[in-house]
Amino acid sequence: MAQPKTGLEKLQALVDLENKLVKHEVEIKGIDFTFWSKPTSIAKYKAAKAASKDPDDVLEATARLFIKNALDEHGQPQFAIDALPLLMSQMSMKSASKLLAALSDEEEEAYSELDMKSIKGATA
Repeated sequence: MAQPKTGLEKLQALVDLENKLVKHEVEIKGIDFTFWSKPTSIAKYKAAKAASKDPDDVLEATARLFIKNALDEHGQPQFAIDALPLLMSQMSMKSASKLLAALSDEEEEAYSELDMKSIKGATA
């Protein structure tokens, strides 16, 4: 009979489940911006906020997270920090919003899927 898992083992199991590349398919004005990402951790979010000129600037922190988290299919970064001025100052708000939203939408979708699986498992 399997021993009950400790709280720490349960947390590690969840981390192992979540730590997978997720594909984000984004097309803006005919240009393919498909990228992959792993879930954003609290530490990555705090680092993006701390690196922002104004730590309360959610848009800059989100743009920094996008730059850090947008990976290719092999898990390698697609962008460097020199993309920040393009996202923040030169790209239209509409296009930048689509890119940044793709990162959070996919994570929310994945979490919803996990929640639905755990609900179904609990009722089965």
